[in-house]
Amino acid sequence: MERQPAYRRIAEHLDGAIRDERIVTGAIIKIAEVAKIFGSSRSPVKQAFEILEAQGSVRPHDGQGFVVGNDSEPFRFTLTADHLTLGDGEIDANQSALDELYFRIERELILHSMSGHLRVNELALARHFGIGRTVARDLIFRANKLGIVARGNGGHWQIVGLDVERCRNLYDLRRILEPIALEAAASLIPRSELEDMRGRLGEAIAVSPALDIVDLDRLENDLHQRCLGYCPNPEIIEALSRTAPTYICGKYLQVTLSDNPTIETFMHDHNEIITLILDGRSTDAGERLREHLALSCGQIVERLTEYLETKTTPDVEYIW
Repeated sequence: MERQPAYRRIAEHLDGAIRDERIVTGAIIKIAEVAKIFGSSRSPVKQAFEILEAQGSVRPHDGQGFVVGNDSEPFRFTLTADHLTLGDGEIDANQSALDELYFRIERELILHSMSGHLRVNELALARHFGIGRTVARDLIFRANKLGIVARGNGGHWQIVGLDVERCRNLYDLRRILEPIALEAAASLIPRSELEDMRGRLGEAIAVSPALDIVDLDRLENDLHQRCLGYCPNPEIIEALSRTAPTYICGKYLQVTLSDNPTIETFMHDHNEIITLILDGRSTDAGERLREHLALSCGQIVERLTEYLETKTTPDVEYIW
């Protein structure tokens, strides 16, 4: 069956919500809100509204959205996925599209971070990818939470530089805190989650090197985010949040520096650490994690040095 164009799917959901009065007459529907819910650029959303306007269901409002009905008094309205009765599959598909876009942006941010403190232009990013400012801002905030970008002077977004010295410093912090966090978290992590993580690692090792950035990201996050997230000490978790650029950097350097990435040692290390937790050996798991981080630091520093000596990061129009 031929896939339905995005604008028609959006139009059908909006039309159904209006007909069923889940979106009532007079409600102001913002283009940016619809784009965010569907994980879409503004273009198909505008096309969807053109269909609804042609059939008399909506009328333009202030250039930013549309009002339901032709002669009703406009009022502010917060649109949600529930109003549009989006199924879980559709929401998952929208999120997958946003994740794919985010990882494209994240890669550019990380590779440019090795060139120093550069500025990210939100409007230029939105135009480059054909997305709304709201979606672009959300994607930048996502990078901000991971310490990849930060607010600079005048409120502008700046890429946080990642050179060899900073990389080593962040790994020092990880070697001190992550083993402590893991030992504290070990008894609190549901066994079913640990089994799922070990299963994903086994599947990944079996198909490697046929792994993409999304796969590597999830495998890294299983141990360094999900497991450590069960640590009951929020101060440790907050301090570790600053170290995220180190493992994010690693996955992109691996792919960038090799046409055929080899199986990463981290997958075998993670498998061993998770198995130790499952066996109730949290102290041994913490010590194995410390050894893993020492090895990872050396690998990342080596790759970072190689990248700086042999590669040139291509320019993109939203980073300067």
